[in-house]
Amino acid sequence: MTGRQYALLAAILGLLPMMLPLSVDGSLAIVPAAAPYFGVSVSAVQFSFSAVVLGIAVGQLVYGPLSDRFGRKPVILAGIAMYVAVSLACSAAASVEALIGLRFLQGFFACSGIIVARAVIRDLFDREDGARLFALMMGIHGIMPTLAPGVGGWLTATYGWQAVFYAMALFGMFIAAAVIFGLRESSAERRPGAASIKGTLRSFRTILRDRTFRAFAICACCMYGALMAYFAGAPVGLIQYLGLEPAVFGVAMAVPMVAYIAAQIAVARVAPRIGMQRMIRTGVSLASIAGIGMLFFVLAGIVNLYTLIGPVVLMLVSLSFVTPATTAGAMSPFGQMAGAASSLLGFIQFAAGAAATAVVGLLNDGTPLPMAAVICASTLGSFVAWRTLVRPLLRGGAA
Repeated sequence: MTGRQYALLAAILGLLPMMLPLSVDGSLAIVPAAAPYFGVSVSAVQFSFSAVVLGIAVGQLVYGPLSDRFGRKPVILAGIAMYVAVSLACSAAASVEALIGLRFLQGFFACSGIIVARAVIRDLFDREDGARLFALMMGIHGIMPTLAPGVGGWLTATYGWQAVFYAMALFGMFIAAAVIFGLRESSAERRPGAASIKGTLRSFRTILRDRTFRAFAICACCMYGALMAYFAGAPVGLIQYLGLEPAVFGVAMAVPMVAYIAAQIAVARVAPRIGMQRMIRTGVSLASIAGIGMLFFVLAGIVNLYTLIGPVVLMLVSLSFVTPATTAGAMSPFGQMAGAASSLLGFIQFAAGAAATAVVGLLNDGTPLPMAAVICASTLGSFVAWRTLVRPLLRGGAA
């Protein structure tokens, strides 16, 4: 693969996961605008967010096995085509109940990109090179959650909330064109029984029995739990507790994402030289420092924009080390079941994130303490998982 081909592949794979943050982050501004349109309360429209997240959770388990059965490219294109159709349907929803149902479908189809993209990387690269490309892919993907809230707000204010869904459909068409003309099929084999319920459950059972998968997946899901705890607790900590204006809140949320993008690009360049062991060790160590630091500041009463966002920046930098390495490590034993492994890993990460979000919500007391406590516990959990599960595998050569 030439340098130009590698760059094109990284760019296309970086576009595919963008449908997820576009569907969630890009639609934040539609809630207050859509409520009077449908004649319902804001809380009723907020259920559409629960619906899209639920759709993402269910979709995690579907696309990997489908891509093992029918190939990567057909499944990606089918998912994008349905995403475009459902996004257009959302713009024409006649009731809030219809919007909620359509948003579930939008989340279901949106997650096709990230699941199949991981399988493509596993098809084409070994574990070390796969970690490098995954880091680069996620660095490109990180552009979307940085820009989506602001762009969605501007579209809503200028053209109305329906324009947000038009933009989602147009972006889906752009991704489809990139896949059609720039991505070749990466799966050389087809597994006829992979997409059946029995075959899928058999694949999941085989994957879960693998010690390597479990070790890397546990480390990864702890980090994902910390990330989702931040998203769940940031509005309370920054807006409710510190009193930031929405515009300032948007800028504050963008800063860690910019650091994440820069770190992902840097990690992609150094990954082959430092190796998987040092990548994970560095990442979980930085994450633990960030989690402990945030909790210390909150308990000490030193709560301001810098003591909350500073540790978050460090945590997102740590993710740029941990996520590519744990993803590549978890999927490395499953060349013929890369799609199923990608689906199961995504589901486990999402479940951990959902659990962390629920805990932050249940403990909500109007302060940043629940967010800081869950982030600290999650990051320390990732460090423990590395020490007790991942490091012995890498040292013994079993992974």
